[in-house]
Amino acid sequence: MSLEEFKRSCIDLSADEVVERFLIERSAYFFDHVQTGKEYEFKKDIASILKVHIRDVVIVGSGKLGFSLKPDESHLGYYPFNVFDSKGQGRSDLDIAIISSTLFDNEMRNLYDHTEYAKISWQERSGFAKYMLKGRLAIRFLPADFNFTKDVKTVQGKYRMAFGREINLEIYKSWYYFETYHQQNIKSIHVNLIA
Repeated sequence: MSLEEFKRSCIDLSADEVVERFLIERSAYFFDHVQTGKEYEFKKDIASILKVHIRDVVIVGSGKLGFSLKPDESHLGYYPFNVFDSKGQGRSDLDIAIISSTLFDNEMRNLYDHTEYAKISWQERSGFAKYMLKGRLAIRFLPADFNFTKDVKTVQGKYRMAFGREINLEIYKSWYYFETYHQQNIKSIHVNLIA
């Protein structure tokens, strides 16, 4: 799939159809072009380690599409669509969404215990709260000394070593939160493209 095909789809199709076609159903660019043919084994292994269904492991971001959907931080209305592993950007991270209410609740319970039942604050707490309202555990906003369960660490460590790149996991409470989050991003891209 080309970037132009994706942009055209963002203009012509509904946001939910773009999310379903390109972010959920399509095979990942990373496994089509970098680690050829290993997507099933990768997702099956993560599902087994985290005790979730294989369909609840979704590769997202530039590893999925071959280009990033992240807006430019200095110009939020501008989408540069940076290419996966583009020159000057270094090696791209591999972003993995896990959709599991059980895993989400377990990690929230661990965080609750870690913060001494919500008595302790941390620098990124407001960013964390923003994503919590979106049904999403964004690892980058957790306390620096917070330890995920052994299984989450196992996945990150194993594939960081295997692929030589950062592995970012985000845990969604349900498919509703995953889909609506990405649909909102597609709607923003649509507005940007027709402006």
